[in-house]
Amino acid sequence: MLPFHKSAHANDAQDWGLMTASGKFFLFFFILFPFSHNGIALADQPSAVVPISLSEAVRKAIQNNIALQVERQNIHLQEAGFRLASGIFDPTISFDLRADRTVRSSTSLIETAPSGTNRIIQENQRLIASINQHLSTGGDLGLSFRQFRSQASFQAVNPTLNGDLVLSFTQPLLQGGGKVVTEGPIRIANTDIAISQSVFEAEISKLILNVSEAYWDLVFQIKNLKVQQQTLESAKKLNASIQEKVKLGILSPIEILVAESSVASREEAVFIAQKGVFDTEDTLRMLLNLPEQTLFNPPALHPSDPPTDKIQHFEAETLLQTAFQKRPELMQNKLLFQNQSLTTQIAKDKLSPSLDLVGRIGLNGLGKDFSDETDQIGSGSFHQWEAGLVLRFPIGNQTARAELQRERIHLQQTQLNRKKILQEITLKTKEGLRRVQTDFQRIKATRRARLLAKEKLSAGHERFDLGLISSQDLLEFQDDLAHAKGNELSAIIDYNKSLVNLEDVTGTLLTRYQVEILSR
Repeated sequence: MLPFHKSAHANDAQDWGLMTASGKFFLFFFILFPFSHNGIALADQPSAVVPISLSEAVRKAIQNNIALQVERQNIHLQEAGFRLASGIFDPTISFDLRADRTVRSSTSLIETAPSGTNRIIQENQRLIASINQHLSTGGDLGLSFRQFRSQASFQAVNPTLNGDLVLSFTQPLLQGGGKVVTEGPIRIANTDIAISQSVFEAEISKLILNVSEAYWDLVFQIKNLKVQQQTLESAKKLNASIQEKVKLGILSPIEILVAESSVASREEAVFIAQKGVFDTEDTLRMLLNLPEQTLFNPPALHPSDPPTDKIQHFEAETLLQTAFQKRPELMQNKLLFQNQSLTTQIAKDKLSPSLDLVGRIGLNGLGKDFSDETDQIGSGSFHQWEAGLVLRFPIGNQTARAELQRERIHLQQTQLNRKKILQEITLKTKEGLRRVQTDFQRIKATRRARLLAKEKLSAGHERFDLGLISSQDLLEFQDDLAHAKGNELSAIIDYNKSLVNLEDVTGTLLTRYQVEILSR
């Protein structure tokens, strides 16, 4: 515990009454809570320090971030949707095997004469094997082999086998015909995968931005803690000097209260700054989702990359052209427009009446056994064919008209959204460039203010030693220097964050960190 300096006057009830309420609060606070030599000793101090660069932090975040893992699964969902839509062209094989037996009475001489009784027994077996294929033209093609075996008391030949081999087809000529309608859902599903990949890229870019900002925030908090600790040490040294001068009778004892009050307030600033370091570490740690770190008492993260304060030049026109090429929102809008155009064409197709060309051609055979039957089928002497047109025309067709109107509105909205996205990208790019330029000017201004504050404090020490200014004046000079250091540090960190923001609004963050999204 650091010693708490108390003057002889502090023992008097009168002097205690002169202390402010905040001064009394800090007195009790500092007695109850211990301090280390470098600041306040908080609970759950980090057990180790892990240096980490910004590029390493980005890499770990991309690998481990939970939100990114969830978004990655959406791509797999869209891939499953593509396979689901593609299944429409998978051929279908079917087998139908049945048997039945019927016992009935009959008064027909044709049926009863062969058996000499009115009791009729009939047994049937049936086998149908077929393969069907949906075509990209919208039609369906099928090939089937049917085998019927029957045995009845009234039949002259028992058993009798009857079979045929039939090729059938259906082709829509109006509604439902053509590749746009049949392959449209597959093309839409395939584009949905590309949209999910673009969304995934946007999420990665957003994550890189968040990690970069948290990284530079942590740099600021660590450096700010050092500034507050330096300011505290300066106040302690001044307090020790005042203690000696009071003992020598050079200064009034009231100066001790002024110095000790300043030490107390600056110890509070150190406490708050240290909390800021821990809070920002937790934010960065959450983004990185480091599996090797424990939830409690994790190793401290120490940024190893220094912030830059060097000027970087950009051309507004070049930035804008890059943004129009790289921003994922524009790619998403382009892909959505493609899908919506297809959806609109499919909806328009439903306005047409349904006119289907149907037909079938086949061979058949009949015999007392399977060999006789197949011989007849193979001979080609017994055949069949059928052709025709099937027309269906809904009256009014209000459902199709309403659906087409809805899809056209969606298409117009997609076109308008593109204009809106272009406006937003233009605005964000211009604002991002101004932000970079402004923050760099802030660095120059705050640096000059810090140098002047340092000169003012140096001159103040000389004047204080000569007794020309009070300790309160010197403490204000120290506060001014600390404030100027904080302003310069804030300007530098904001400049680095602005550079990252400019890369984000122009869509070049993935390129900078060499992140590639592999296509299927």
